Amino acid sequence: MYISRQVYKMILRKPDFYDKFKCIASRCTDTCCVGWEIDVDEASQEAYRKVAGTFGDKLRANIEDGHFKLLPHDRCPFLDANNLCEIYANLGEGALCDICREHPRFVEVYGDIMERGLGLCCEEAARLLLEGEGPLAFTTKECDEPEDEIDEEDREIRDQVLCEREKFFTALADSTIPLSERVLQVFGYKGDNVFAPFNDAREIYALLEKTESFGPAWDDTLSRIKVRIETSGSIMQNDASAKNATAFQGESDFTDNESARLLAYLIYRHYAKCLFDGREQGKLQFALFFWNAARLFTKEFGGKVNAIKMLSRQLEYSDENMEILESALDSL
Repeated sequence: MYISRQVYKMILRKPDFYDKFKCIASRCTDTCCVGWEIDVDEASQEAYRKVAGTFGDKLRANIEDGHFKLLPHDRCPFLDANNLCEIYANLGEGALCDICREHPRFVEVYGDIMERGLGLCCEEAARLLLEGEGPLAFTTKECDEPEDEIDEEDREIRDQVLCEREKFFTALADSTIPLSERVLQVFGYKGDNVFAPFNDAREIYALLEKTESFGPAWDDTLSRIKVRIETSGSIMQNDASAKNATAFQGESDFTDNESARLLAYLIYRHYAKCLFDGREQGKLQFALFFWNAARLFTKEFGGKVNAIKMLSRQLEYSDENMEILESALDSL
């Protein structure tokens, strides 16, 4: 007996600023070509073996065990003095290896739903997110990518998770009520509590300190945060004798719209991954923790875009660090 399987068309979802992104290259105050291990996919390695001349020799000499050999300070060997890519300049964009061509884009697939986004470790992505007008919105359309087959039971669970996530988006987008009330609806903490989901700044610092450092820039920032806490006294949300949370927030200048968009985007990137490994509360509260760390220590990070960029790079791009945070936040 033949039983037909229902075929679903893949749906592609993207945030409203996705298609506006374009690498700003040397105009970036940072570079994604320093401080990262750069994988070279096999197809690119094969193409590089065929490049003739002096530049071809340089290509082959700087690949080892499927990676580019980084220079001192973890600098890509093909990043020139103007922070421009020599591979791009010599061979064109099509010659870039997969990770260099796609970064900071990411993709998640949940059955017949594909979600794309931009990693906030990129300052241009963070700027586009914050500068968007109105609530974070998404575009959806059919695409030709093959579906990742899941059974009907898993499909129902996925739909329940995405439906719950949609409720979070709707609540955060409701500008008819104060942001603090929207945050309360989604996370269970009022938005004017800059320490949530903890009681004080020391607890936020303690959790950040547990993560494995990506480098000197993070270490220096964490040192400045520690000094800020030590010189501010006992800063607790429920301590009437201490400075209040608003005073401790200091230099933060996140608008309500920027905050709502950032929170929704962090939920977009992480919450549905509970389908793979659970910890839905840890993933939800991660968005709140990230936002409060960014606005609480905006000055120490060097501004709101830099705060988002550094927190994303330190936390979101390390499986080990995300495990530390989500486990701690899931148990609250």
